[in-house]
This record gives sequence, C-alpha cells and structure tokens, in this order.
Amino acid sequence: MPWKTIAAGTSTLASGDNSDPLNVLETFFWDSGAVSVTVVDAEDKPIFEPGPGETPVWEQVTVTGLFDDNVNVAKIEAALADTDFQFLYAETLVDKIWEREWLNRFEPMRFGRRLWVCPSNHEVEEENAVVMKLDPGLAFGTGTHATTHLCLSWLDEHIKPNQSVMDFGCGSGILGIAALLLGAGKVAAIDNDQQAVNATVENAKRNDVASKILPELPRSAYNDTYDVIIANILAQPLIDLSGTLSDLMNPDAHIVLSGVMVGQKSWVKAAYEALGLVFYAETEMDGWVCLAATRSTAHLGEEQS
Repeated sequence: MPWKTIAAGTSTLASGDNSDPLNVLETFFWDSGAVSVTVVDAEDKPIFEPGPGETPVWEQVTVTGLFDDNVNVAKIEAALADTDFQFLYAETLVDKIWEREWLNRFEPMRFGRRLWVCPSNHEVEEENAVVMKLDPGLAFGTGTHATTHLCLSWLDEHIKPNQSVMDFGCGSGILGIAALLLGAGKVAAIDNDQQAVNATVENAKRNDVASKILPELPRSAYNDTYDVIIANILAQPLIDLSGTLSDLMNPDAHIVLSGVMVGQKSWVKAAYEALGLVFYAETEMDGWVCLAATRSTAHLGEEQS
C-alpha cells in the first residue's frame, strides 16, 4: 500500500521554556499517528566521533514522519503552523519491494588488483577475480565507506597464504571474509554487537568460509596471537586498545588501523609507537586514513623493498 511522508524542520537548541524542540517535534509526529520517525542533519554538518559519554545531535535537523496513506496532511500542516517548527513537504511514497530497491543501489566494487565485493544480484566476469558475495544488511560494512575501502585494498596487496587474522570490530565480517578468500588460514572476527556477530556468520556461510572464521565477542579471543590484526573502528577506541591489540601480535605481525580521520592520525600513531611499533604505510581517502605497522624493523625492510 502507499504511504505518506511528512517532514518538518527544527533547531535542536533549547527553546525559551527550556523544552527540547527535537523531542517535542518527534512526539508530535508520534501522537499524530506516525509509524516511524526519522531525524537527519539539515545542514550537511556531520558528527564523526563524539566524545566519551556524549550523544550529540545536529543543530538543525529535518524530522520526517511516515504515515498511512489516509493521514490528514492538511490537519498536520495546520497544527505545525501554530508552532515554531517549519513544515517542509508531504509526499506520497509508493510501496515497493524495499529489499530489492536497497540492493539496486549497489554495484560490484573492486579493491586493489584482485578483490571484488559483489551483491548477490550481480556477477563479476573478470579473470582471476577474488569475489566476495555481500549484500547490505543491519551490520556495518559493504565496502562503500572509505575506511573499509582502504582496509580491503591493504588486504588485497598484503595478505599471505595461511596467515592468522583478527578482524577487530568486524561488523558485517567483510574484512575477515576478504582475508580468507585471499588466502588467510583462519580469522577471529570480533565485535561487541551480537547483531554484527550474527551477520558475520551468515556472510561467511554465503562465501563458503564459515569453517575458517570464528566470530566472537571481545575478550573471548584474547588468548591467541595473530599474524595480522585489522581494526576498523574509531580513533579513541584504537588508542584505548593499543596495549591489548599489540599484545595479540605475533613477532612479525602486521597491525592495520582505520576508522581514523586525517587530523587524528598522529594521536593514534603515538599510542602504538610508544609500544615499539613502526608504521610503514599510510593511505588516505575522503579525509580518512589507514595506518599499517609492524614491530619488526627487519620485516619492515622486506615490506618497503
């Protein structure tokens, strides 16, 4: 059946009576019969990494309610006119097979020389291609974000046969699965979100590598060491976990760190250099950086040659 979307704009700054305008507008939509309410940035001012304990929102937001098609749009618009909120638009949303609409946005993507991430409704014909079948889902990671792109490109160039890999903050499992398809021997896929662990299991099955990947919650995989540790999370957690992650490295291991903005890289590097690691590679994309290090300077020479 068709739906109606109704959108209004507001500031999130406290009003004269100290009420929260965003909460008031959201509550208004719910009370008016909305089946869902969405809040998005109205000014293209992204918030990349909140501080510990912070839950910031944008100063100007667009709030959109999804309603049954028979909603009285004129009544809602008239009610908004009596407030400080700005009525923006009302649209009819034709019902579709939304799963298919979502998939249609994604095309096969290439990373490095061999590796491809391919939605299930596409094929890759290129000779010698290493193809991962992956559809977008609830857990983060399809290769579209710069940090994932940088990590996948590193794996395509550097992974060696039978290496052990830890994918810390695995999300959809994309990095660990890529490592296995490129020749790694085993992967520990770590995430503190059970939904991500579940998604990793399903995606590993789809790519026939489930027997080589061990999806786990943190700490359960801290009793082993690895040839490659790849952590695509955020700068502050990478700094906080520097001791833990470096302790999980084999003597000649590589550690790959991403989810780091260019302006944050010196802080992250300092935390790991203080533990004796040497950074040998740094790649950037769209304001994000991927850093690679090892603790063995002899091994570093081999990488740079």
